[in-house]
Amino acid sequence: MNISDLAKLILFVGLTVSCVGISVQIMRLLSAVTDNIKDLRKTVKNIGTLTDGFVKDHELITEGIESLVAVVKKIKGIVNLISKKIIEPIAVIFGFLSSINNFFEGVSQKFGKKRE
Repeated sequence: MNISDLAKLILFVGLTVSCVGISVQIMRLLSAVTDNIKDLRKTVKNIGTLTDGFVKDHELITEGIESLVAVVKKIKGIVNLISKKIIEPIAVIFGFLSSINNFFEGVSQKFGKKRE
């Protein structure tokens, strides 16, 4: 065995050790990527759970608003009914009384003047 063969053997062993070292580092990198993907899956699952909770809350809020709108519509109907059945007739009566009052005031002004 001469020096050339020894150099080739050392070069081969060095390359082999380098390939093994690179392979070990690639395995560590793949392991870290796998762990990150597992964590990402957990995060996505938690986001899905959180989104489901938001959807349920939105449904509850929507139902509450719909029931509030129904109550407001009922109150509006009651106010309209009161206006039509009570306030409008009272306004007509007072309008009639006001016209009678205006008539008497006009008559008293016309005929109630003092003669000179």
